[in-house]
Amino acid sequence: MGSYVLVDRIGHTAIITLDHPPANTLSRALLSGLRHCLDELSGDSSVRSVVIAGRGESYFSAGLDIAALAEATRGEVECLLDEFVALLESVRHFPGVTVAALNGYALGAGLELALACDYRVAEQGALLGMPEARLGLSPCGGSSRLLPDAVGMAWAKRLLLGGERVGADLAWRIGLVDEAVESGFAKIVAISLANRVNRQGPQAVAVTRSLLEAGRDATLAEQLQHERAAFLALLGSDEQHEGGQAFLEKRPPAWSDEEGDEGDDG
Repeated sequence: MGSYVLVDRIGHTAIITLDHPPANTLSRALLSGLRHCLDELSGDSSVRSVVIAGRGESYFSAGLDIAALAEATRGEVECLLDEFVALLESVRHFPGVTVAALNGYALGAGLELALACDYRVAEQGALLGMPEARLGLSPCGGSSRLLPDAVGMAWAKRLLLGGERVGADLAWRIGLVDEAVESGFAKIVAISLANRVNRQGPQAVAVTRSLLEAGRDATLAEQLQHERAAFLALLGSDEQHEGGQAFLEKRPPAWSDEEGDEGDDG
């Protein structure tokens, strides 16, 4: 579907594989291909979740290509950073759920890509870190905000300022990932997490994740008004009717997409 990006489908879940060996570094071509892929999938109502993984057994992504950065002009670097930020926005605004399956090293911008996802699953052997300061650089994909939210300020400083790297188990204990699993199981567990969301009402999921994003900058009073408006907008919809009837009839709801396909095989 795009340069350095492979896409497979399992039911309502799209599995996107970063395919830029050996370390799945985030070149401009990969960033552009991944963003366009996500934008296309976001317009497909039959796709309710996305799993992002890295090709191979050693790397999710090592982040930006430092060797390429050293040879790039300032203007080329600025374009690369703009593409990276645009990609992260596409991840955050995907209407369904996004899950990062960390099958190996997730470093720098690679970890920031994972942080943009809703869930993160790391398998044994994965190593997560932010090496920018050691390279004389600072983060560029929101980790100075997202890491303190995820792990607290103390661990954020250890990762960003001290350059510490953490394995799957420690990453789970400090809240950097949502699951720590055996080697080879990150993608399987990520798909399982995605399938849980696939069983929810698609419109309700899209609206609720928009509320979560808006809530970052809203007061409680403002958020209550946003939630009230969203609740009333969903009330009486076909989706809400089906969800209510399914509850009363003690059966799984049968959601419909644009193609008329009903149900969920997840």
